[in-house]
This record gives sequence, C-alpha cells and structure tokens, in this order.
Amino acid sequence: MARCNVKKKLGEEEAKELVNKLLGCNVDVRLNHGRNKIKHYRGVLAEAHSNVFVIKLADDIFDRISCSYVDLICGELVIRPRA
Repeated sequence: MARCNVKKKLGEEEAKELVNKLLGCNVDVRLNHGRNKIKHYRGVLAEAHSNVFVIKLADDIFDRISCSYVDLICGELVIRPRA
C-alpha cells in the first residue's frame, strides 16, 4: 500500500491568525521564488494589514519584505518563530 504525504492546507483565517500570533516576534522565513530559487531570511514580523504583512529583516541588503497571506496559503512562504 502506497502512502501519500499531503500537506495540511491553511485557510485564509488560519493564515491571518498565525501572522497575528507571531506579530512582534523574531521569525525565520523561507520564501520560494520558483525554479529552485529559495531564499532564507531572519527578521521581525512588524506589521499586519488586511491583505499583506511586513517583515523587517535583520541582516540583508533590503530592510523589509512584504508578503501576502496568499503566499502562506499556497506554501510559497513558510514562517517559523525563532527560539
């Protein structure tokens, strides 16, 4: 019998709840730009709005990135709290 690993999909409300829970916390971010272009960032989840949220970066050329909740829902963006 073959096993199939299926990711649990986030809904819109769950994605917003996750971002609001991590607001102001240090986070690790994994962003998939496609074609094996995966970037890793460290920063603070600074702002949350109705359609997007902003992460202020710690050690990078850019000082912030903005992401949409759709990125979380689709799995292109992974946010984890930093210990």
